[in-house]
Amino acid sequence: MGLPISLAVLLLQAGSAQPTLAAEPRPEAVIDAAGHAVLTFLSSWRTAWMQSVDWNGYGDGAVRLRDIHCHWDGSYVTSPGRTSEPPPGVIHNGSRRSMCPNWYPLNERVPYDERLNRDAGINPTWRDRVHAARAKLLDSLATLDARKPGDAWITGQRIRFLVDQQSYNDAVAVARLCTADRVWCAQLAGFAYDAAGDYRRADSSFDAAAAAMTPKARCEWTSAELLLEPDERGAYGHLNCEERRAVDEKLWWLSRPLFADSVDDRRSAHFSRKVLIQLHSALTWDERYDWRRRFGGDAVSEMLVRYGWPAYSVYGGTGHERDHAGWMSFYDSTRTATAEYPTDRLHLIPDWRAVGDPFHATSEAWQLNMPKLLKRDEEPAEQWWPAEHYARAAGGILQLTEQTAMLRRDNDILLATAGALPRASFRPDSSVLIRTTAPNEVEKLAHKFSRNERAFVVTGHIPAAPAIIGAELLGKPGEESARTRLGVIPPAPLSALKPGETSISEPVLLVASETAPASPEEALNRMLGTTTVTTAKMSIYWETYGYAPGDSVEVAVVISRHEQLSKMRRIGMFLRVAHDLNGSVAVKWGEPQAGHDSWAIPGVVPIQARSIRVDISRLESGRYSVDVLVNRRGSLAPPVRASRLFVIDRS
Repeated sequence: MGLPISLAVLLLQAGSAQPTLAAEPRPEAVIDAAGHAVLTFLSSWRTAWMQSVDWNGYGDGAVRLRDIHCHWDGSYVTSPGRTSEPPPGVIHNGSRRSMCPNWYPLNERVPYDERLNRDAGINPTWRDRVHAARAKLLDSLATLDARKPGDAWITGQRIRFLVDQQSYNDAVAVARLCTADRVWCAQLAGFAYDAAGDYRRADSSFDAAAAAMTPKARCEWTSAELLLEPDERGAYGHLNCEERRAVDEKLWWLSRPLFADSVDDRRSAHFSRKVLIQLHSALTWDERYDWRRRFGGDAVSEMLVRYGWPAYSVYGGTGHERDHAGWMSFYDSTRTATAEYPTDRLHLIPDWRAVGDPFHATSEAWQLNMPKLLKRDEEPAEQWWPAEHYARAAGGILQLTEQTAMLRRDNDILLATAGALPRASFRPDSSVLIRTTAPNEVEKLAHKFSRNERAFVVTGHIPAAPAIIGAELLGKPGEESARTRLGVIPPAPLSALKPGETSISEPVLLVASETAPASPEEALNRMLGTTTVTTAKMSIYWETYGYAPGDSVEVAVVISRHEQLSKMRRIGMFLRVAHDLNGSVAVKWGEPQAGHDSWAIPGVVPIQARSIRVDISRLESGRYSVDVLVNRRGSLAPPVRASRLFVIDRS
């Protein structure tokens, strides 16, 4: 939203008093007075924040100093002898003023979150004064709004500062009475509803705004390009607007935090961030940032679209500010400070390949949480800094490792999916089995829930059609939830088998209990919630289809290692001074045979279920596969075969 030229002059002369107007002011005078009131308050806020540096306190380590200076070319060196390198999260858009968002240090407690309370970084003594000053500003803006009804900028600033004042209901009320441009009013309503936590109304308001836009404006407004990884943006950027619309719909579908509650608060937050930028960039500067393009305004905007408002910001002080201005060769109105975020943020946008082919997406296509750091002495952002992240108001979500099996039945598929047990407090009645095939087609399936010493297991029947499936464990409001999510292409049901045709299921990895399972159901209840095995023994379960009880068959279980061999190892193998890491071990037997657990499952086609326990204690850590091969004894036909990849981890 633009401002008249006369208002820009006020950027250099924000006074200390709220404005007064004649009884019937000119429209330009109303806007100038509103601008003067806003800039006076922002000047006060900035002063209070800068005066709170000592109260805040912070560790001035090398990472923080580097991020305060934020040299996009990596030229800032914190101490002699250190190598220079660009900050891992640097956002550089042409101006020498860049932004360097980063994680809040792991060894420090996050003291507050400015996203939730814009005044949280201000000393309490100043904070009360700032709150009172904002209340006075809001009174002035309400008066000025009444004198110039329908002014887009004044209405927008009223809603912005009501949200900053945490007067969310009042912000919604003002937005609902908005008489400015229809698009802007709908955007403001979405912004207010999102701040109030009413995400469904926010989403509807943002959709209404998009529907009222010109095609070109709508294409720009709905763009999700900045949320993608840098190497993914090229593919998105080459799409025309209609193609983008289809991709955006799929992207937000796959990025929904939980399908069980059907609230698309991540999408609502994206558009709310864009409105926030419009409200702030209507002025040359605000609380902390200069919004002019040549002074890094584009970098600020990109940071806010991708990550939202920083939780914590450390001001470097006037000395570092002068040094950085010297490096940039200009002074601007952005305060030289960090932009820090808690490490519990959620990265909800999936891998681009999942957007193109969702039903073949593995669970690795989503990485919600910061992974376990490989090197504790390394900066977290050097190991993981996503293109976007988000703080969910209803509570965090833990992404669980999973193992999923699809077992054929007469006319559908028995889905068995297990997840690593997050904590004991999740109740069975909090579990939801989800199947979704499109943004508006989400099913909560009937299911059974069980738990073993290492995982929870959810079983239920699904159609033999491609879908996104997942198990979701819902926490109470404000508490952490947990989920698994992946695409599946189920096999055909048994009714599709031709007479005499045989088949086999994918092997399933089980906890190796001392006692054998008594039934297929009990065997599946022992599923591992991961394909990473850390124990010396494991059990394997599989089903064959088309083999009747008592049929004479030959069975083989083969475990093979799959490691990429280095060039040096290949040379060593050629010279016979190094061994091949990859090899196989196999066990074979004939059936029927005593000592092997097997069960017949009723169906139109005979189903034989089997489980065995194997000792893998002598196998080294690495990547493996387990293959199960079954054939009738004496048959010249190739055996039916199924495989599962897994990892042995001895660390």
